[in-house]
Amino acid sequence: MKPFALALLLASLPLAAQTDAMPPESKAPPAQQGDMSGMKTEVKPAVKESKFLSITFRGATTTLTLTDLVKLPQATIHVHDAHTNQDVTFTGPLVSDVLARAGLTPSDDNHQLILHSTVIATGADGYYVVYSGAELEQMFSGAKAIIAVMRFELPNTEGGLIQIVNTADVKPARWVHGLASLNMMSLSQNK
Repeated sequence: MKPFALALLLASLPLAAQTDAMPPESKAPPAQQGDMSGMKTEVKPAVKESKFLSITFRGATTTLTLTDLVKLPQATIHVHDAHTNQDVTFTGPLVSDVLARAGLTPSDDNHQLILHSTVIATGADGYYVVYSGAELEQMFSGAKAIIAVMRFELPNTEGGLIQIVNTADVKPARWVHGLASLNMMSLSQNK
């Protein structure tokens, strides 16, 4: 990651917190003059930010800060966001690298563990989705799943600072904004 991008990411944190402290009416777009349609425009609620990620694996929890995530090897992916109908570039560590920090290092010895596992990704707002362990590990999947901390080489403020993004998903319904936790559970008897 470029030093400038890292500095920009870390410098944006206090500003983002200050913006969230503002009353909702000060964040709303100004009303258009002369709009007589009587139709209400829906304002999308702000994404809850997450400044750290908790990973639970085998009963132990590892917590990584935003700075920890930025220090991990970074991958860049280019995906189409069907909600906004635009192509987007995200950068962040692979989910497999993040899971390895919590103790799940892919190897020939733990194939069964990975294949029999699920990962529940939960956002700061309580929204959660389920991934299979295999689709998040590069040894089993051609897709890339990352913990996006940068969007177009800037801090991922639109994604709540930390967001999971998967290139295999046609729609971004499982791209959890404000990602707060990854909880890995396995049915495998392999310890």
